[in-house]
Amino acid sequence: MIKNSLKYSNYNYFNKVKNIIFDPLGRNILNETQWIELNQNWGNAKFPILISGVGDPILFLHGFDSSLLEFRRIYPYLKNHFQLIIPDLFGFGFSPRIFNNQYNPENIILNLIDLIKELKISKKLNIVGASMGGSAALLLSKEISKDIDKIILLSPAGLFGDSKSIPRPFNQIGAAFLGLPLVRKNLCRQAFAYPDKSVGIEEEQIASIHLGCKGWRNSLASFANSGGFGGSYKYFQNHPVKTVCGLNDRILGKNELNKLRNTKSLNFLGLKNCGHLPHIDLPELTSKIIFDFFQ
Repeated sequence: MIKNSLKYSNYNYFNKVKNIIFDPLGRNILNETQWIELNQNWGNAKFPILISGVGDPILFLHGFDSSLLEFRRIYPYLKNHFQLIIPDLFGFGFSPRIFNNQYNPENIILNLIDLIKELKISKKLNIVGASMGGSAALLLSKEISKDIDKIILLSPAGLFGDSKSIPRPFNQIGAAFLGLPLVRKNLCRQAFAYPDKSVGIEEEQIASIHLGCKGWRNSLASFANSGGFGGSYKYFQNHPVKTVCGLNDRILGKNELNKLRNTKSLNFLGLKNCGHLPHIDLPELTSKIIFDFFQ
């Protein structure tokens, strides 16, 4: 049995965050987020998910060590045209941490599949996967291929190469390092094309606000120990795909961008004056690309 304190361990913190978050777009997303109870695979725990809008459904998958807040800037542009489904991935964001040492790609995908079943979505899904969420999108599309229509990858990470497990105690040391305020600040700045112009207290807060969740460090260390997502391009299922990357992406780097550009099936589109987060750096343009591709 999973204790109630563990099942709902981040629910109270989530409600606290709604009152202290600076970014009004982030506050809007948090206020519309609901908590969905999943089945016995997850101890009947409740998971945070934003469901809003009417139309063809789009599932949004955020990146590594991020949360559903990542999509705050494109949400207003798209909510009047599609049904937006934005969960926190298992073991990330504000999701409850309910299993020890089982935060891995397999459980992330299983959790998404159970969530989709619980929502009883009748139409085929479109998917937008950002950074690590791009790898998750391809693996999910392999598992439920017949239920997927089209996919957009935003600066996808982990498509090429092999996954690499980080053993103990280095996984715990790495997770602790990622929790340092200066490290968080530098990583946030690195994600933008022009951080001096684009990064302020709102962006820095959102990049770190989920670190207050119970179990954050252990779940991150467990995921690192699993090896995470790697070589996910092998899961490609011939669904129509568009890959959108910032040409100023310092996180993926030039070599990875060239691999994405040269893989014809990924339908690469490079955006000028854009970093690792097209949906945050250029939200209006990115929303138009999403709208045009899915319409």
